[in-house]
Order: sequence, then C-alpha cells, then structure tokens
Amino acid sequence: MITLFTELELKNKVEEISNTIKKNQHHQPPVFICVLNGAFMFFTDLVKHMDDCYIDFIRAKSYEDQTQGEIQILKSIDIDIEGKDVYLVDDIYDSGNTMNHLVKHLHPKNPKSITPVTLFKKEFSNNKDLIWGFELSKEHWLIGYGLDAADGTKRNLPHILGIQAED
Repeated sequence: MITLFTELELKNKVEEISNTIKKNQHHQPPVFICVLNGAFMFFTDLVKHMDDCYIDFIRAKSYEDQTQGEIQILKSIDIDIEGKDVYLVDDIYDSGNTMNHLVKHLHPKNPKSITPVTLFKKEFSNNKDLIWGFELSKEHWLIGYGLDAADGTKRNLPHILGIQAED
C-alpha cells in the first residue's frame, strides 16, 4: 500500500471543488445528496464550505468485493428536489454506471438540474457535467477518507492509500 493523497492534498482539493460549485448562480439553496457509503467524508468536508443548502443521502451498492456488479438503490432520498439544483456527490466516477443510474432514479422528481460531483474520476471516464477533483491514471483500489478496504475497515483514515490492482 502506498499513500496516494495526503490529508492536506484532500483538504485543498475539496476547497477547490467547493469554489467551483459556488460560482454557479443559485436562486434558492441547492440540494447536496451524498452517495453512501464511500463519499461520506468528502461530502461532509464539501458541504462545510457551502452557504445555505439542503442535505440528503442516497445509498447505492454496485460493488461486491472489488468487482462492479448490478446497481441497487438501498436507500433513496427523503427531501423534495422539484425545481432545485441538485449536486449528487460520490467518491469515484469510474464507468459512470452508478452515477447514471442514480441520475435516472432522481429525474422523475423533477429537479431543475442534477450535477454529478466526485473527488476522483478515472482517466478514461467522460461526463461533460461532472465536477471532479483528482484524475486517476493508474489502477489502484483506494482506501481511506471514506473508502473501505476489502474487509470493510479503514474508512476513517484521513488520507488515501492505494493498492495496485496486481497486489
């Protein structure tokens, strides 16, 4: 395991992302939706930088161990998002399958907009609406800052460790 991103690097990137979001004009408080579980630390730090906003949580499961599978929504949102700008905050934008599934799930609730926000995106991933922090060019399983190890531990680390795919 190697340290990929320090606590300071994460803090600075979260602030940068929050400044990008703040540049958007909101006529009413926006809604921030955290995709549990992996995004919880990033989400918490991000919304601390925001002005008035609504907060809710959605839980999706798309991975079994380290393999992506069928996407299931385990908990949906409770808040009314009709006519509101929504920021859907997740940990990693990889294939886009989870994010696209969640956007389709939320669209019938008639938000004004849905903008995906992630701390990481894979180098090959593309989404013109995505607000993201770090681009990942190598295959690592990320651990820490909300992301868990295969055994479900280490989400509480204040930094990000990486395990290379062949480890």
